[in-house]
Amino acid sequence: MLYIEAGKIIEKAQNKEGSIKSLVFKSGSQDVKQLFALVCKTLKYASILEQVMAVAGLLQQEKWLKGPVAMSMTYDLLLGKGLRCRGKFKRAMKRNTPSLEAALADMKKQAKVASVDDLLPKQIRDKVAMPRYVRVNTLKTTAEEAEDTFKADGYECVLSRQEADELMQDSDPTINSTQGIHHIKSLQPKQFMADMDLSEVFVFAPGTDLHDHNLFKKKQVLLQDKASCIPAKVLSPAPGSHVIDGCAAPGNKTSHLAAIMQNTGKIFAFDSAKGRYHSMCKLVPNAGVTNTTFYNQDFLETNPDDDELSSVEYILVDPSCSGTGMVARQDYLTDSGEGPSRERLKLLSRVQLKILNHALSFPRVKRVVYSTCSIHAEENGQVVKQALDENPQFELKRVLPPWGQLSTVNRSGNEDPEMKKIKSLCLRSLPDEHRTNGFFVALFEKKDATFGGEDGDEQEVRGRKRNLEDEDDDEEKIEDEEEEIQDAPSPKKKKSKKKKHKKLSLEVASDNEGNDENNMVDPEDLVTSTQKKKKKVDLEKNPSEEDGSDHERTDVVSPSKNSTKKKKKNRQSLK
Repeated sequence: MLYIEAGKIIEKAQNKEGSIKSLVFKSGSQDVKQLFALVCKTLKYASILEQVMAVAGLLQQEKWLKGPVAMSMTYDLLLGKGLRCRGKFKRAMKRNTPSLEAALADMKKQAKVASVDDLLPKQIRDKVAMPRYVRVNTLKTTAEEAEDTFKADGYECVLSRQEADELMQDSDPTINSTQGIHHIKSLQPKQFMADMDLSEVFVFAPGTDLHDHNLFKKKQVLLQDKASCIPAKVLSPAPGSHVIDGCAAPGNKTSHLAAIMQNTGKIFAFDSAKGRYHSMCKLVPNAGVTNTTFYNQDFLETNPDDDELSSVEYILVDPSCSGTGMVARQDYLTDSGEGPSRERLKLLSRVQLKILNHALSFPRVKRVVYSTCSIHAEENGQVVKQALDENPQFELKRVLPPWGQLSTVNRSGNEDPEMKKIKSLCLRSLPDEHRTNGFFVALFEKKDATFGGEDGDEQEVRGRKRNLEDEDDDEEKIEDEEEEIQDAPSPKKKKSKKKKHKKLSLEVASDNEGNDENNMVDPEDLVTSTQKKKKKVDLEKNPSEEDGSDHERTDVVSPSKNSTKKKKKNRQSLK
């Protein structure tokens, strides 16, 4: 029953046994969307519901009822859509309805408020209502086509893509961002606008649900917060480049990189968490990506001098962090408001610095983007400062017009000139100011790096030329495989012998089988996997499908000392 499922999750969430989202997805419920909504609403009003139940004596009258179950039913009875149960549960709640209603009315009267929301704790009452951001998947459509589709479906466009582009070209970028935020805050239901900073992003009013929209189902648009769209845009790898996404799952940034590269070149996507890795292997192909190889491997285990990775010039690292900037998460409903301890922030920052330093050690890397969804200086500016000290061959470049202020005061209370410079070059978004999740982005560039001064057309020509070279290499590999196939090694572990491993060939899955923005992945599953078997997935597209719908297939080649035979793989050349 719905309320029993909700009660179990509420109890576990209050006991900090997992995030709300992960607990719901692990529950095995047949309707996770309905369950998730009920749990979140019940926890939002938990302090009020508990007091109402105590005054009404609900649990004393119905001793067989468990508290969390009764609380979820009380929410539906008094504040929700009505009871969704039968039998003894419904009879029990009906018996106590008059006393529950009277207790709630008395609470409002004593507090001298007209709305139940006015009874909520301040940290919940003042929660920022986040707009719905949509990234247009330019591998499948254009911003203009997506805009026209939304308008045809009844949404009012208050700032078109063309109008936003004209404003972005004709005025100061900082003013643009300020104007854009003002427009975003004034959005009403059924309204949307083009973002003033990112040309492929649209913004809808808070609460807009697009999960059932045809553009989302076809993965022509992706539901991705603006802040998480910035890292790939800042990295801006040229078409034909070789790129690493070091902490890639669930894959939204990976697919964004592929779109920027026009599906040319190569992307190497790493994630050590098995569940998130498998989700990424489904989400990214569904977005139409065909230039990515996935590794179920810790990025720190890679060898920068590996033949396959030594040509990488662009790296994006978005390591695990405290997540204190994530407004979209519902865990604030059970948080004490104290935030992570200093000890935890120190531990996280040590790992983050190690990952960033590793990215900066690749021999041909020109540009590295470091990002977190944290609002703490320990994970942001201080990590950047230490990385610059340890890697003098790199320097910071400006990300975007500065949105927010970083702390520039060191522990002695004096102004730190280095942090002041970092503040002027990095980006920090804050939910209440910028109407995005809290985010931090820093851009590192090698001091002697050259980018050729190419404009967009020259980059595309160079990218196509490099991509054709990649195709020639792939064709030679296929010819070799026809004679003798051996298990392909994954990128080497640092200071370790290469091990044979299973190789999976993943074809592009049907667009209708993609996961939504949350990917139904356990966000708690973030541990490294230094002892896990590495798995490599080559992403290919099967051109033989006549019905127009691709499907997912997995061919497993068991490791063996002797060479094995396997069928020739279908491969679609990138042009």
